[in-house]
Amino acid sequence: MTQLEVIRMIGDVLTEIDVASGSLMPNDPNLVKLQDLRRVLDSRQLMLSRQLFNENTERFQDAARELKAVNDQIRDRITRVEDMVEVLDNVTRFLDAVTSFMTTIGAFG
Repeated sequence: MTQLEVIRMIGDVLTEIDVASGSLMPNDPNLVKLQDLRRVLDSRQLMLSRQLFNENTERFQDAARELKAVNDQIRDRITRVEDMVEVLDNVTRFLDAVTSFMTTIGAFG
């Protein structure tokens, strides 16, 4: 997996979050939680896009595989707003996986 593919994967999840957010009423307290998680995920994606990493290392590839595994497990579940507890759990799980990925590849300095 390449850095660009990771960035696109995160972008796809951001899009799912946007779709879910658009399905909620403006006064829904879950909307604020979802938007807060989205902002953090968006900042992680931006940080990844502004740095260059060696994609050919075992560390990068292993971390990318772990992130993709989480992505595969939550795919298409973020837009199911009828169960907001699960939606928030899935977004948090993906955000945690992105943070772990970035820590593993040294993105935080």
